Amino acid sequence: MKKTCLALAVAAACSFHGVAQAQDYQVEAGIFYIDLDGDDHAIGVDGTFYLDQVQTAGRPLAEAAFLGRNNNIFASYVTVDELDVDVFALGGEFWINDFYVAAAYTDFDGDAEYAVRLGYMLSDNLLLSVGYDDGEEIEEETISLNAKYVAKLGNNFVNLEASISDTDGDTGIAVLGDYFFTNEFSAGVRVSDSGVSGEKTAYGVGARYFFTPTISGELEYETEDSFDTIGVRLSARF
Repeated sequence: MKKTCLALAVAAACSFHGVAQAQDYQVEAGIFYIDLDGDDHAIGVDGTFYLDQVQTAGRPLAEAAFLGRNNNIFASYVTVDELDVDVFALGGEFWINDFYVAAAYTDFDGDAEYAVRLGYMLSDNLLLSVGYDDGEEIEEETISLNAKYVAKLGNNFVNLEASISDTDGDTGIAVLGDYFFTNEFSAGVRVSDSGVSGEKTAYGVGARYFFTPTISGELEYETEDSFDTIGVRLSARF
């Protein structure tokens, strides 16, 4: 449940119709709300600071920073009501030519989790990386192989992500696909399975829409063994 909160903290969107012109930015800040199967809820904030301005012209707005290889630092805070858990995360992403490195620290009410990613950009739009996750909140260390690909499909773009992980012999998989109907509006599906005995496969859908060049809304829905999670997020860029 805690990991669901973190995942939804950085994704989620409202699918309306309209046109937003590209505009460069250096900071993105968001506020979000998460409903946990109607039994609990969470609220939080997140922010990302890019060391250089993100160029958006001719790119899908949601993936402009990835395509531009923009170095950044980010932070988020989530508080869960009935569960009475506060989650704080801090990290960064950096590119050195074609090499990629990212790290994050997450605190679950005093229990720490660490994540590191090392990767290589095979092309301007394809990133392969290996990951290592460990900490007090994780029962066993996890090693993962990850891929992210953003490319043109016809006149529009697609974002495809996949991950294969090993946690003490349990093999997990996760895939995500988003189609950009315009540079401002995307929607897609998510599927993940931890590989742990007794845990079910999770299925989800998500969308993001930019009402203006700097204001966007997101929506994420996930269901796992009849447990439904809904997250909404509003963000602004400066």
